[in-house]
Amino acid sequence: MRRLLLYVAVAALLAAAPGCSSPALRRDGRRVVLAVQTGITDGYTRNTDEVVDIGLSPLHNLTGHAVRLLSVQWVGQPASALIISIYGSAYAVLGHGFIGAEGNLPVACPREYQPVPVTSVVTPPHRDSRWFVVISFSIATPGFYHFNRVKIRYVTDGLRGWQYQNLETSYKVVNPPLPGPVPIPDPASAASSHPPA
Repeated sequence: MRRLLLYVAVAALLAAAPGCSSPALRRDGRRVVLAVQTGITDGYTRNTDEVVDIGLSPLHNLTGHAVRLLSVQWVGQPASALIISIYGSAYAVLGHGFIGAEGNLPVACPREYQPVPVTSVVTPPHRDSRWFVVISFSIATPGFYHFNRVKIRYVTDGLRGWQYQNLETSYKVVNPPLPGPVPIPDPASAASSHPPA
């Protein structure tokens, strides 16, 4: 009994010690430092060769140290998928994140989508990030595609690591390519381009 109580006391001290609340780093570098999304699945129909955007779930830091992203990679990316860009975008500018969208968003809506490199995305300790991550891509061949997860590489507390994030999003890609979405014209610019008769 005394040995059990000593074990419990030591375990409690280790759990309360600074830096010990973070998940342990495995030999392969895998460690979950950002909350993993579960229980959400989505599906979309898109056209071939059109720009498709998928947003990662909100980044929530589970650790006592800031987490800076190094890269985000589509796990199991099909050969017919072309990554156009992977970037961070500020929630404060847009007002929200998203799961799925269409079009080259920084070009179509430059005021709302002001991309920063993924390496600029930092999430404070035990907080939500002010950034969300967007992956833009196109698919050249019709068919069904599954975007189940991404591999996130990061650095925290001077250590590099990686983890998976679930996306569980499927795409039915059909022909033909369409012109794609365009931004809604600004009423002020529309009025200035059409002078009164």
